Amino acid sequence: MEKEIGKWITNSTLLADFKIDDVLRVKPGEIRIGLDVGVGTGTFAARMREKNVTIVTTAMNLGAPFNEMIALRGLVPLYISLNQRLPFFDNTMDMIHTAGLMDGWIDLLLMDFVLYDWDRVLRPGGLLWIDRFFCKKKDLDDYMYMFLQFRYKKHKWAISPKSKDEVYLSALLEKPPRAI
Repeated sequence: MEKEIGKWITNSTLLADFKIDDVLRVKPGEIRIGLDVGVGTGTFAARMREKNVTIVTTAMNLGAPFNEMIALRGLVPLYISLNQRLPFFDNTMDMIHTAGLMDGWIDLLLMDFVLYDWDRVLRPGGLLWIDRFFCKKKDLDDYMYMFLQFRYKKHKWAISPKSKDEVYLSALLEKPPRAI
């Protein structure tokens, strides 16, 4: 919990760290409901609740009952795995945030499935926040293609070194309007 105290609210030395206030300024007053896809205890949802944004937080219970902890914090947990479709109607979410779950281990076929489902539930004009996605440098082009294939508008895009062979990618992307 100690390292989460300033997460998303204080300045970081890492170019790939975005602050919540900076992200919300991109669409002032338009972000009301969202989805956080990651692992953890709902800290992102708690931070967003301070900004009057409701976030549904996915939980996978990897070694701990994360969904129970999320609920105990008064937040909304969603117990779901990556290979399931999201239980939301099309074009309902104002924001989707992902951190720490879909990093460079994920198969490109599964990533394609996940991204198409996120595109389905994200409303036109909604924000997709890729938060510190990491992968091997040699795989970066493949993953960048996956994120850019939907032709979302880039508001923020940052690549920072993680280690000698790995990099972080953070992006804030806006879903364009599309004809049906």
